Amino acid sequence: THTSVAIRDALDIFKKPMIELHISNIYKRKDFRKKSLISDVVTGGIFGLGVDGYILAIIKLHKMLNNEN
Repeated sequence: THTSVAIRDALDIFKKPMIELHISNIYKRKDFRKKSLISDVVTGGIFGLGVDGYILAIIKLHKMLNNEN
């Protein structure tokens, strides 16, 4: 998220919904971890909700892919 320009470029090419997910809240961490290189190319983000964030991301992606948004 905060170091790979190559991953950001690959995500920018992918034209399906994407969710940036972090188990911990990156905004409570060191300053360099607060900068996301991918936030501007993803559909949304989930931060700091622990592993429950994965379930929320799957539910939301399913809805977006089925146009239930």
